[in-house]
Amino acid sequence: MIEIQTKIHDKFSIEFKVGFSGTEGVKVDHFDVNSWIFIPNGLDINKQTYTKERFYTDMKSNVRLLTPAFALKQMVEGEEAPLLHLKSALKAVMEVPSPERLDEFEFQLKLFASIFKSSIRNESAKIMAHVDDPHTYERCLVYVEDVSRVLQSFRSLRDGIDSHNEEVLTKMGFADEFISHQADIRTMKVLKKLHRSDQQQLKDAFAALADLLVHEKTYKTNRGYSHTVIGDEVNNRRLLYRHSLLKKYIESALFLKVNTTQDGQAVKQISFSLAAGLAMMVYLLITMPFQKYLGNYPSLIFFILVLFYILKDRIKELTRWLFAYQLKDKYYDNKTVVSIKNRQVGWIKEGMDFISDEKVPEQVLKLRDRNKLEADNKLLEEKIILYRKRVEIDNAVLRNQYNYEFKGINDIIRYHINYLTKKMDNPESSIDCLDEQLQVQTIRAERVYALHFVMQFKWEDQVEYKVFHVMANRNGIISINA
Repeated sequence: MIEIQTKIHDKFSIEFKVGFSGTEGVKVDHFDVNSWIFIPNGLDINKQTYTKERFYTDMKSNVRLLTPAFALKQMVEGEEAPLLHLKSALKAVMEVPSPERLDEFEFQLKLFASIFKSSIRNESAKIMAHVDDPHTYERCLVYVEDVSRVLQSFRSLRDGIDSHNEEVLTKMGFADEFISHQADIRTMKVLKKLHRSDQQQLKDAFAALADLLVHEKTYKTNRGYSHTVIGDEVNNRRLLYRHSLLKKYIESALFLKVNTTQDGQAVKQISFSLAAGLAMMVYLLITMPFQKYLGNYPSLIFFILVLFYILKDRIKELTRWLFAYQLKDKYYDNKTVVSIKNRQVGWIKEGMDFISDEKVPEQVLKLRDRNKLEADNKLLEEKIILYRKRVEIDNAVLRNQYNYEFKGINDIIRYHINYLTKKMDNPESSIDCLDEQLQVQTIRAERVYALHFVMQFKWEDQVEYKVFHVMANRNGIISINA
C-alpha cells in the first residue's frame, strides 16, 4: 500500500513523505505515483525556462526504511523488544570490541532511538487527538510511566559500561541526549493542548507531564546535555544546531544507499545510432542517382550534396525525436537503485514532462476543480508538469535484514519553490475602503498564488487520489490544504 503525509518543511519547500509498504507473501511489489503540478501562467514556467535539470534540482528525495512499529511499553517488554537487541549487541562489543561488532552495536543503538522517536510521536498524537476524552488523565499517566520506563531502562545499560570504553560511552551519550530531546518535544506538544483547560483532571495530567519535563531538564543539566534556556539566544541557537546533528546521526541507520543513473541509457543510445544509420541510408539512396547522372556538373552536384546533407541531418534529428517519443512512456529520466549492505532491495524511476490539458486525465482535471473564471480566462491558463515515479521493492530481501521485519520504504520528497517565486508580484498590496464611520481606511492584504498538486497512487489493483492546494507568495509558502 501507499501512504502520504505532507507538511511545510520550511518557507520555500514542501515535504511529501510517501510510504511504500510491501504486501505480505508477495516477493516483489510495484508501485506508481503520478503527480500533476498545476502552475499559474504568470510565473513564466515552461520547457524553456524550467528545464528537467532545474526541476530535479528543486525536487530532492531521500529514501529510508520504514521505522519498525512498537508501542512504548513494547520497547522494553517481550522477546522482540528493541532494548533486548541493543543489550545483546552491547554485550557482544564489550566482550570482543571488533569493528564489526562496534558497527552492529551502533546500528542497534541508532535503531532503538529511531523507534523511540516514532513510538513517542504516535503515543502523544493519540492523546492530543482525544483531549476531551474522559480517559485523557489516565492516558497521560500511562504515557509518563511508559516514557520514564524506557528512558530508565536505556540509561541502566549506559550506567553499566566501564569508563574506559570511551567510544561506546560516547555513542550511548548521543542516543541518550537524542531520546531525551524527543521526550521533551512530544511531551511539550501535549502540554500545549492541556494548559488552557479548566478541568481538574486535565490540570492533574498537566502536572504529571510537567514533572517529567522538569526531571529531564535536571538530568540533562547534570549530564551536560544541551537544553533550552529562556532568554539565552546563543545557547538556544547552539541547541538547535546540536539537535540537528543528533537527528542526522541517529536517523542515518534508516537511510538507504542509493545510486542514481539515467534510465534506459543503453536503449536510448542504440535507438539514436539506428536513427543516424537510417538518415545516412536515406542520404546515400538519394544522392547516388544525382552523382551518376550529373557527373559532368560538379558545381551543381556540390550544391545538391550540401542540400541533401542538411536534409539528412534533419532526418536524423526527426528520427531520434520519434524514437525518444516512443520510449518516453516506457523509460524514465532517472533510475535510482536502492541497497542495504550492498544488496539491492529495489529501485525508483522518475520522469518529468510538461503536458497540455488534453493529455491530463478527466478525473485529474475534475479533482483540480477549476472555477468558471479560471477555466474561461486564457490569460490564466496554467502550465502543467507531470512528475512520474515507479517503485519496485524486493520484499524477500527487505524483510530479512537485521533483527527486525522492515515492511517497506519511505521516499521523503522535498519540492523547493524558490525558482517559482522569482516572477511573483509584491507579497502585499494596499486596499482603500470605508469603515463603519464612513472614514477612508487603507488596509493591507496578502497577494497569493495557488499551486495545485493532484497525486495518483497505484498498487496491485488499487488506485487512489490525493489533492493538495499550496498558497504561496514571494515571501514563501503560506499554507497547504488537502
